[in-house]
Amino acid sequence: MNVRQRARPVPPPGDGPAHAIAGIFAAELKVPAVGFDDNFFDLGGDSLMAETLVLAVQKRFGVKLQTSVLLEAQTPREFGRLIASLVPEHPARELIVPVSGSVGQEPIAMIHGITGSALFANRFSRRLKEKYAIMAVRGMGTEPGETPYSTMAEIGTNYFEAFTSVTGRHPEVIGGICVGGLLAIEVGRLSQEATGKRPAIVLIDPPSPGSAWLKPMPDDRLTERRRRDIARKVAYWRLLRDTLTTVGFGQTRLGRHLRKKAYKSALLQAAAGFVPSSYPCDILVLASSEWGATTVKDYKGWASDKASVKTVVMPGTHNKFRKAKMDAIDAEILTFLSARSEAARENPHRQ
Repeated sequence: MNVRQRARPVPPPGDGPAHAIAGIFAAELKVPAVGFDDNFFDLGGDSLMAETLVLAVQKRFGVKLQTSVLLEAQTPREFGRLIASLVPEHPARELIVPVSGSVGQEPIAMIHGITGSALFANRFSRRLKEKYAIMAVRGMGTEPGETPYSTMAEIGTNYFEAFTSVTGRHPEVIGGICVGGLLAIEVGRLSQEATGKRPAIVLIDPPSPGSAWLKPMPDDRLTERRRRDIARKVAYWRLLRDTLTTVGFGQTRLGRHLRKKAYKSALLQAAAGFVPSSYPCDILVLASSEWGATTVKDYKGWASDKASVKTVVMPGTHNKFRKAKMDAIDAEILTFLSARSEAARENPHRQ
């Protein structure tokens, strides 16, 4: 995976906020679309519109501005660079990794599985990468010296803000591998709340909502005993990781292994028993036959009338599912997103 050199989807420095600001221009001026270099006043903007526009930008980026700022920054590009100079980069921005070869225009935020690695995203096909720019999200805590996030709310919020910081717009297509599916639903919820639009969520063999051990079990309730068992695992692997780091062996093969075990146990603790809220969205669940029956039943039961859920079960085990079914999974994702785009064209006001 080429981390930076071929990262075409990432806007030039300072242009990231221009995506969001162009949308604010269009909304306040009541026009279908605004280009990065379109001038606010040439588009018919006046002093009253300027005031409401600046208020909208202040709310979106959490900054203080005077209405007269539009004399200095009259286009979304100029305004975006001004905002970029005022808003510090989100610290979780470093977790976002553009996938080598991705050249599509609409970004897909793909979230890691239980190991936290972003390398899974390199297996997506050329067909998918040509149509969509894939941005992989790695886990906080997978690199030396990092402390993992401790709750699903903390993870979801940081991933959402990191992706928005990199692309300059809220994610509208979010995917996840394994436990990353639960995180994708949480990031999608934040996007829906921010934009009012239905996000597309792609789940690749996810655990069921509310699962204690993040895999199907005859009795999968998160009891107090199981909660204590998970907490002990977290403390155990963290102690071993920190001990090797202290004595200077953190970057040895054993040290890296212990860091991975500590990360996995921390993510398990955060996600165990988590049931995301249902909200307006379109979900594709791609399940292995090993987990399929349970996964399909549980996600259809989870979805309310606000969410649409399409399920596809393919032969295979969970551990080898993504690698063995790469082409079939990518084809289902392309079909799902294409059908969703067509439905949006036919019914642009669908909520």
